[in-house]
Amino acid sequence: MSKGFRVFCFQIKQELGQVRVLILFMILAAFIYSYLEPVADLAQAVGEKVSPWAFPHLMNDYICQMVFMVSAVFLFSTAPFEGKAHYYIVQRSGSFSWQLGNVLYILASSLLFVGFIWIFSVISLLPRTKFSGDWGTIWGTLARTNAGNQYDVPFTVFAYIVGVFSPVEAASISFLLEWACVSWMGLVVYLFNYITKKMTGILVASFFVFLDVMIYNSWTPKAYLFSPVTLAQLKVLSGNNLSYGVSLKYAVVFFAVTITFFIVICLVQGTKKVKKWKLKNE
Repeated sequence: MSKGFRVFCFQIKQELGQVRVLILFMILAAFIYSYLEPVADLAQAVGEKVSPWAFPHLMNDYICQMVFMVSAVFLFSTAPFEGKAHYYIVQRSGSFSWQLGNVLYILASSLLFVGFIWIFSVISLLPRTKFSGDWGTIWGTLARTNAGNQYDVPFTVFAYIVGVFSPVEAASISFLLEWACVSWMGLVVYLFNYITKKMTGILVASFFVFLDVMIYNSWTPKAYLFSPVTLAQLKVLSGNNLSYGVSLKYAVVFFAVTITFFIVICLVQGTKKVKKWKLKNE
């Protein structure tokens, strides 16, 4: 655990400090701001303040999800993170600790990634924000009227989310589901890149990023059961989709089981490498 944590700290410094990552977060910030600017304009026009609960609504917009997931795949595109110091670190820590450190890095960087989206969604509305524990007038108006069309708000505020969940519930559940989804994508990229020694993981993860749109346009809703991007959206976990088994409970089980499975495979791969290395040296 100690060696794995040191590998994790090394990867945090090595990967998140890269220029490409900083540029990625700058692009995300600009995208979120431009997406929420019409909401601020609406609040100013009607003379109302907007409560800082944009995050769950962004998570339920398919364009936002596509942009965020493509960004997540790009964030982990350098997997399996084998830089110049890779062989030196593996010799010092062992392959198992290397795998453990990389798994911790993927989970932690996914948390930071989603946390950045949440924080900047609040920052983007700050000039017109009123901190409140309820949805407030603006989100209620966008959910129940066509005001969004009049002010060119580029995403839909679903009445189901505003009516069924409190802001804290919607934001918390959306945050956890999004964290799970980003971690899922990161682990898929890492595993397939590591096993094939090619960029196969990027292609596999990209397929799952666009699977949600493909299902919506032409496939059966039953396929939502295998679409992580879909299962990260509260709006899908209701209505007719319940008859196909798509529910919040299923989404939690899906992410818990598959992420655990991916982590176990990573650690088993590390164990195999350690055994081979030991046999070779004996």
